[in-house]
Amino acid sequence: MRDDFDAIPDPAGERGAGTMLTRIYHDIGLAAVADALDLLAVEFDPDLKESLERGEFYLVPIDPAAAWSAVL
Repeated sequence: MRDDFDAIPDPAGERGAGTMLTRIYHDIGLAAVADALDLLAVEFDPDLKESLERGEFYLVPIDPAAAWSAVL
C-alpha cells in the first residue's frame, strides 16, 4: 500500500495545507463507495487502485481493540 500523498498531482500546480487534506478525503470517499458497492480494487487502473488502498487505510482499523479504545 502506498501512503505517500505526494503521488497524487496537485490541481493546477497548487501546493498548500488544504490540498493534502483534500486528497485524504478523496481517497476515503473512493474507498467508502467501493466498499458500499462491493467493488474490488483490482478492477481499476493502477492510480485509482492506489487511491482506494490509501482510503481503506483510514476506513479499516488495523487493531479493532485499539479502534474502540480511541472512541471511548
